Amino acid sequence: MKTTSLNSLFGKSLLAATIALAAQPLSAQETSDASEEKVEKILVTGSLIRKGSFDTTTPVKTVDASDIEGVGAVNLGDLLGRLPSIVGDTTSASSNISEQDSGLNTVALRNLGSSRTLVLVNGQRYVSGMSVGSGYGVDLNSIPTAMIQRIDVLTGGQSAAYGSDAVAGVVNIILKKNFDGAIFDVQTGVSGEGDKETVDIEFSIGRNFDSGNVWASLGYSDDEGLMATDRDFSRVHKNAVDTDEDGILDTPQYVGSSHVRGGRIDKYNGDGSLFTRTPDVETSDAFNFQEYRSMLTPLKRMFAASGASMDLSDASRFDVTMNYSRVDSRARFEPIPLDTRNNIFKLSRGGTTGIDIATHPWFAGTTLGENLLADGITSLDDASLTFRRLYEFGDRGAENTRSTFRVAANFEHDFDNYMYLRVSATHGVTDQVQTDYGDINLERARYALDVVDDGQGGYMCADQIARISGCVPFNPFALNGISNDAVDYLSADTGLKGEVQQTVLNATLSGELDFSVTDNVMNIGFASGIEYREEKGQETPDPLRQAGIARGNQIAKTKGSFDVVDIFGELNIPIVEQLNINLAARYGDYSSVGETFNWTVNIDAPISDSFRLRGAVATAVRAPNVSDLFAGGAATSAIVTDPCNGIDAASTGNIAENCRSIDAIQRRIDNQGAFVLTQVESQNTSGLLSGSEDVGEEKADTLTAGFVFIPEQIDGLQLSVDYYNIEIDDAIAKTDRTVILNRCYSQSPSNFDPDCGGLVRRDGRTGAALDVNAASGNENKIETAGVDIDISYETELGSGDLYVAFSGNYLDKYNITGIETGDTQYLAGEILFPEIRYNLNVSYTIDKFNVYWQMRYWDETKDRNDNSLITESLNTIDAQYYNDVRFSYQFNENANTYLGVKNVFDEQPPLLTADHKYQQAGTLSNGTAYDLVGRYFYAGLTLSF
Repeated sequence: MKTTSLNSLFGKSLLAATIALAAQPLSAQETSDASEEKVEKILVTGSLIRKGSFDTTTPVKTVDASDIEGVGAVNLGDLLGRLPSIVGDTTSASSNISEQDSGLNTVALRNLGSSRTLVLVNGQRYVSGMSVGSGYGVDLNSIPTAMIQRIDVLTGGQSAAYGSDAVAGVVNIILKKNFDGAIFDVQTGVSGEGDKETVDIEFSIGRNFDSGNVWASLGYSDDEGLMATDRDFSRVHKNAVDTDEDGILDTPQYVGSSHVRGGRIDKYNGDGSLFTRTPDVETSDAFNFQEYRSMLTPLKRMFAASGASMDLSDASRFDVTMNYSRVDSRARFEPIPLDTRNNIFKLSRGGTTGIDIATHPWFAGTTLGENLLADGITSLDDASLTFRRLYEFGDRGAENTRSTFRVAANFEHDFDNYMYLRVSATHGVTDQVQTDYGDINLERARYALDVVDDGQGGYMCADQIARISGCVPFNPFALNGISNDAVDYLSADTGLKGEVQQTVLNATLSGELDFSVTDNVMNIGFASGIEYREEKGQETPDPLRQAGIARGNQIAKTKGSFDVVDIFGELNIPIVEQLNINLAARYGDYSSVGETFNWTVNIDAPISDSFRLRGAVATAVRAPNVSDLFAGGAATSAIVTDPCNGIDAASTGNIAENCRSIDAIQRRIDNQGAFVLTQVESQNTSGLLSGSEDVGEEKADTLTAGFVFIPEQIDGLQLSVDYYNIEIDDAIAKTDRTVILNRCYSQSPSNFDPDCGGLVRRDGRTGAALDVNAASGNENKIETAGVDIDISYETELGSGDLYVAFSGNYLDKYNITGIETGDTQYLAGEILFPEIRYNLNVSYTIDKFNVYWQMRYWDETKDRNDNSLITESLNTIDAQYYNDVRFSYQFNENANTYLGVKNVFDEQPPLLTADHKYQQAGTLSNGTAYDLVGRYFYAGLTLSF
């Protein structure tokens, strides 16, 4: 995929100018002392992110050790999710109903997704922790919070400096290292309800020697999570219902699932009694999902890290860091729902049960059988539904073990005349082993339903080979349960194994050229280099899931890789003392999408000692990742709108002509007057969502502009205000399956392919679409804009030191427009897109005592801006305030203890029903936006030796 000619020309010109300037010989003359004081190394990785938001040319938000300690953070994702510019992309609440993603914790700057947020550790890329068939993103659970020195969040398009994925910005996690001595940290916590216990322990030891340092660190973390039944607000599943019959849902109420614990056929329970649904969970026959669901996924984490650094000479240094983590999680879902007719016998796809109500042993002579016959249902094929919740198989769930190993090495050398070389290499591997519970083998279930008299007063499977294989009859319609022997025979062992690998090699030469643009300013600084990166991954589901004969969603194999070589350059050009211009460009050659170009023009204008303007115009690129390109596909059952629905003999246009060219559709038009899908047909179009090697790169234009004000009259006060605007073209997403059908059937009849390139399969008998598969495509345009505000003030107050910091974000717009449809979603002001978010931090230290307080604000929002489904009282979500406080005391230089309370006033999350757009399964709320735990107490001790 090629970028626009303007971007290409600008990028090539900027890159050529940088390399040409970098090739100029350096002056042998010594610079003045004043110049020496101004010189700083310009690095293309890591060090481009500098500490603090008030002394950089682009906005940087820094979370340091005091902020981490102040909120008692033990999970990096939860910590970053507090920042107004960040939304937790995948969290312990949002992932607890996803088998592949359960237990993950990823981060998204500007709410643009984890794949558009580049996460670095010590300035270098970190391997993805997500299942390669599911997506791409660094799993923050694999990085222990106790090992973090600080986190720098650099917003705006940063692709020219850091490469692909930095569309929204960069999160650089700086780990502690090179320490001398030993440190022991322990922290434990428990909620005000006496649950969600956590324990975190870390021990680190290091030693300096003549020319370097060695260190090692071990850690363990255990978070027991929460079940939905642990909180009153989430104990009972609720829908929004229409009580006044005006077409608008107005009241949260228990409805429950039609897939009940015992068998159900049409309006009858397995014992023949009428199925009764009431708004009282105690009296209703409907099933309550929340009895089994996780609300916050439990996690156990283990860490080990070590490193060494050494001065090879006065000018050369070498360091290496290795880290290993293992994260275990166990998400729980409600037992598998089974529809005997469609899941086992595939009636929606033209199959037949072959079960006669009058003669089959499970119905003959039973109250259920007699009631069905009285209703005119003589065959199970005639029933409209045959539902059961397989509670005998235990709760459904996913147990994931993710192991991450990473090694990073760096060599640095200082040449004369301020030249600096850095060569680095990183290699990371994430292995995932997933075990799924509670599934059923549908192939065996078909044999187990075909039964005959065994001659001993019981029944056996009719198929002799199945009997030899251990077949045991089972009755999915019985209210009194499925036998243990049948469960043993039918249980399906499912899961998957996957691996993600990343290798990065980088060489950067930077320094100072021997001339300046004007007199009395520092010389031009430069950086240029080359980087090689390879990403690859694979995922192998169990044979049953691959074949689609387990009840859980079908998943196909994934395997693929790509590599890229980047050449990059950067110039820092002081024009006058009040104006500096920074230019950067990067050219990439991908094995997947070909050539890419992006560039940045950065302006820094220190008008005075108190006031400075800053801004940047940039292009950014996100090349498709391994999942976008090669994901084998996971099953989906989302509703598809068939363009052939309603077509008759008089319909005109390409769609009508193409639809009628399909024999089964034409037959139904001839016989029925029109091709009109039944409700079952319209709701039973399955398919796989997969990657595509045809997907191209995303391209973005970004703008940031702001100012920094540090008034001389008020010592200790700093203020920065920055506007940002990001526009992403050709944003990658899974193509909507309705769009796939419309694209296919809108073609000229002379070019029409009934199989739509292998993506669509129709029932040869009925014409209904059985499968519509979808793949990654460049489907959307995304636009977001807003303002960041940061204020800090520190002063002496009484006998102590006071520090106050305010960090806020105003979201002006967040729009997603479908490139083909032209439809736009206006999301600013919805639950995960609040117009205003801010944090207020206050720290006061007096002698050995410190108190730290943080208030977090999440603005009033709407569930849907275009709401026509629920009443405005349900659609409007009140603003939320959360207060956290921490007290610490430094006994001596070797011992510190602390006690903290999160959510001091025990604010409860807003209720979101199953009909709310942003409700997360198991929560009856949204754990990304709101606190689900309630008041939480923690305490800890730090000892240093």
